[in-house]
Amino acid sequence: MPGYMTWRNFWIFWLSGFSIFLLVVVTSGPLITDVAPQGILDHQSAATGQRVDAIQQSWAAAGQLNYAKWSMIGDLVFIGLYAIGGIIGGRLLWQEAESPSLKKLGLFLVLIYFAFGLFDYIETISQFIQLSQQQGSDMLAGIAAFAQPPKIATWIIGTGGIIIALIWRHRERRA
Repeated sequence: MPGYMTWRNFWIFWLSGFSIFLLVVVTSGPLITDVAPQGILDHQSAATGQRVDAIQQSWAAAGQLNYAKWSMIGDLVFIGLYAIGGIIGGRLLWQEAESPSLKKLGLFLVLIYFAFGLFDYIETISQFIQLSQQQGSDMLAGIAAFAQPPKIATWIIGTGGIIIALIWRHRERRA
């Protein structure tokens, strides 16, 4: 197994990613405006360039465009760390677990975390391009809005799945 596939690295990547996620969420208040009452979430689900423009104009009026860029950069860092951590954890479970069912769950988690990273990168890069250009795009807004539901689903499944798998692994090793 490659040297980076260790439980230590799983914990470093996964917890670092989760911590950055929490930081981005907790500090997202300045992006909440009358036009975007859910802040960055409204930008993610804005399915048209016109809606993206309205949100970005509200951030500009509040002096928060740079804040939005840094928030998205934080999101990009989170995605990489969290997805890599989940993939490492899933692969370790798949290869080391004694139970065939836990091995299958590990493989499933590898696929889920890969899908999460893919969908979230597609969404966030589509957003970041529009923000950097200070111009909404129907195509990019549509891509981001399309990627949001599977991203959310894979994040929930991956997070819940890895927690369940870690508890299962802990009990399996104690038995």
